[in-house]
Amino acid sequence: MQKEGKIYMRHWKPIFYNSLLFFGSIIFALLLAEIFVRISVPQDLIVPMPAQADRELIYRLPANTKSYLKGTSVRWFHLETNSLGLRDSEHHFKKEPGTYRILLLGDSMSMAEGVELEETYIKQFDKLVNHRSEEKHIETINMAIRGYGNDQEVVLFERIGHKFHPDLVILAFFEGNDFDDNRQGGIFKLDGEKLIKTIPTRENSPKLWYYSKQIKIQNFPGYRFFIGHSHLLNLTRNHFASFLTRKSRSISEKRNEADNENNEKSIISSEDWMLTTKILERWITDLRQIDSTPLLLSIPTYQSVMEKKSKTLKNNLRVNTELGKFAKSKDIHWINLYNTFAHILKPERLYLKDGHLSPEGHRIVADEILEYFMKNRDHL
Repeated sequence: MQKEGKIYMRHWKPIFYNSLLFFGSIIFALLLAEIFVRISVPQDLIVPMPAQADRELIYRLPANTKSYLKGTSVRWFHLETNSLGLRDSEHHFKKEPGTYRILLLGDSMSMAEGVELEETYIKQFDKLVNHRSEEKHIETINMAIRGYGNDQEVVLFERIGHKFHPDLVILAFFEGNDFDDNRQGGIFKLDGEKLIKTIPTRENSPKLWYYSKQIKIQNFPGYRFFIGHSHLLNLTRNHFASFLTRKSRSISEKRNEADNENNEKSIISSEDWMLTTKILERWITDLRQIDSTPLLLSIPTYQSVMEKKSKTLKNNLRVNTELGKFAKSKDIHWINLYNTFAHILKPERLYLKDGHLSPEGHRIVADEILEYFMKNRDHL
């Protein structure tokens, strides 16, 4: 037995030492790479908010989670979610007597990237309107989630939004990417002029393809700890995220290529426009079934406001015009922020460098909503 034991040890000892040397070399190389990155290209150590997979919505933000991060590497801000995975304080489904409840649907422009919760336009409006209102207490609920299209916003409202019994629901339409998001989501499709709800798959949803990979990485055990301490890992993450974004856009562009062949002067295809308006019609129908008032809020891009003669500006002005016609045809309230933003003396101050609204931009939006609300409160 002793002899067999010695033979066994002689057999495994080289394997053990070689394995130790191999893994030790990898760790040493990673440490050297970490030191090199910290010195030459230091990264922001961001504690991310990991997304969670959702069969209908593609993804949701996790409940009761805190993060401290930069909005696309521009401005540090705290991102905290409540028990429903929303960036807001807790709100009960049951509405208190004498309360007028306003619910906001939107994407990262409204959630909002790069600003604290109290700096967002919906919370600035909350403070202003309650200071001026003498009749009812105004309660605002922010259900906007970054990266969402109108398709996800409507499905999220149908799942939990209606339970709040809102008196007014604001859908913040961002002309910069809502058309793309609605197409890439794969949550709804058109059957002629009929809107059909589907379950998104990797085959029909570039957004699901993108986020499924992100979710696997972000929820890997220990990921949040290491990403919050390693410059090398943050550098790798940024490059991988850029690759996934380019890949997702490439898939979407190929699928949309045929639709744009005969419409080269317009960024928005007729199919994208029809899909989006059908989704908005579904939202309006949902609200009227619970006796809630819809308000469409149109948020312009930085390029639209700053570039006075660009192709993008012409396209977005056309989108604004068509959205106005749509709102009028459906007899819903509509606030178009383009004219307000474009006539401000230094409109560049309304945006952060990544294109999201700055605290000042949020304040201007809050002022516009307040003015519209006070003028039309008998009809809202």
